[in-house]
This record gives sequence, C-alpha cells and structure tokens, in this order.
Amino acid sequence: MMKTGIHTIFFILALMFSISGRSQTDVIFSNSRMNAEVFNPAMIEANDKINLRLLVRRQWVGFPDAPEAENLSVGTFFNDLNMGLKFSVVNQSLGKEVLQRFNLSYAYRVYFAENISLNMGLSAGMYQRGILFSKLIFQDGTEPLQRPNENYLRPDFEFGVHFAAGNFSAGYAANHLSTKTRDASITYIPLHQHFYADYLFLLSPDFNLRTGGSIHHQGTVTYIQADAQLINEIFQFGIGWRHKDAFIIKAGLNINENLGIDYSYDMGINTFATYNSGSHEFSVRMKIQKRTRT
Repeated sequence: MMKTGIHTIFFILALMFSISGRSQTDVIFSNSRMNAEVFNPAMIEANDKINLRLLVRRQWVGFPDAPEAENLSVGTFFNDLNMGLKFSVVNQSLGKEVLQRFNLSYAYRVYFAENISLNMGLSAGMYQRGILFSKLIFQDGTEPLQRPNENYLRPDFEFGVHFAAGNFSAGYAANHLSTKTRDASITYIPLHQHFYADYLFLLSPDFNLRTGGSIHHQGTVTYIQADAQLINEIFQFGIGWRHKDAFIIKAGLNINENLGIDYSYDMGINTFATYNSGSHEFSVRMKIQKRTRT
C-alpha cells in the first residue's frame, strides 16, 4: 500500500466525518405549524379524533445525494383526561448517511382559564444512525478499497411545552436529551432546541392571517424562520423566509373536514442555490372519528 494512498484515504474519511458530524441535524420543515408538531412532543391536536399525518421533503432537487426525509405520525387527545398520545416515525438520509427514529410522545394539558392552557410533553424512543460505507469506494493507487457499513442504535428523549392564550401561542422543545455533548459526532446527534410563537389575526368572517417566527438551534447550526399565512375554511396560502437559506412559498387545501393536503416550495437564496432546483415538501393530513362509547 502506497503511503500517499493511505494519507489520501485518511483525508477523505476525516473530511466526510467532519461534514457528516456537522450535517447530522433533524430536518427543518417549511410548514411552520407542522414543523412544531414534528419536534415538540407537547403538540398533540385536541379534536377528539385520531390524527394521521404524512410529511415528505425532498431537498436540493437535482443535487446528487441530496437530503430526503419522511415523517409519519399517529396521535389522539383524550379530552376527559386532559392528555394525549402520539407515535411518530422519521426516516432521513443525506448522501450515504441514513437515520431512522421511533418515538412515543405523551402530553398533558393544564387549563388556567377557558382559553388559556399549557401543554407539557415528553417523548421516548430510539434512533438508528448508519453510514453506508459499502456504497463508497476509496481509491489507493489502482486498487479500490471498501469498508463495512456502520450502524449505531441509541435511546432518544425529548421535552416540550406549548402555551396557548386566545389567538396567541408559543412553545419550546428540546430534542435528543440523551446526547452527552452539544457537538455532533459519528455516534451521537447533538442537542436540538426550538423556540416558536405565532398569532392568528381575524381579518373577516372568511379569512384569517397567521404570522409567526421560530428559532432552531441544532448543535453548531442556528436557523431563524418567519412566516405569514392566509387561511380560509377551504384553502390557505403563505410565504416564509429561512435565515441564509430559502424563500418559501406554500399552499394548502382542505378537501373536507377530515382530509387536507399541503405543499411548500423552497427557493434557495444562497450561493448553493445555483446547483439545485429548490426543495419540495408535501404533506397529507387525515382525521378519523373515534368510536363513541355506548
């Protein structure tokens, strides 16, 4: 084995691990309201129905090995007990790095007045992170070198609160509490923290306007996002902005009271935007009426 070949392999591995460590963060979705439901275990919709949501994101379309993510959740709230449960699954990939998460969330609601409440939520589960080395080939002179895949299974815990007072709401969530350090590594996802707030303006009997903002701190990376969304009983349309990342256009359609779809498109505003055709996000919301007790 040539000495220069060894140095090259070590350099590539170190570079890949460095990028991987920095990039191992949860996906920030463009639909701010659903975004909060993904990372905050206290956010469980209280409508006396079983709520299902499928959220799919394809980032930097046209760029090789671009990030992809899917989130599936099933939850319900028991109004007579002031508590809710939600099960969620996340599948995420970035190049040859893959991640699966499974979490069960519990939320309890405290009422201070008729329209003032505080949800407190906890979540526990597991995540598995894998590096697909078998799909990478490192060249040492004329000989290709390969190494086996690596997989790491870790416990995962989350905490969150969500406060609502009339048309105002705000919340905080902390994800991956089992991580020993704030920095990412090959085996651990860094601590993630999220802050958000929004307000619903009643413009007319038919139209409302929801405005809000959020801050997401993930390891050494911080995102700031602002949104405004016009809401009707049937449709919704909005715009958003993510700090140093993208300008967002989004729309939604309520097909009926139990089925809705949403779409978001991110237009990049950084220099990397010239190498891809933007990011697409699609979601399906479904509500199933629970059986009444006889």
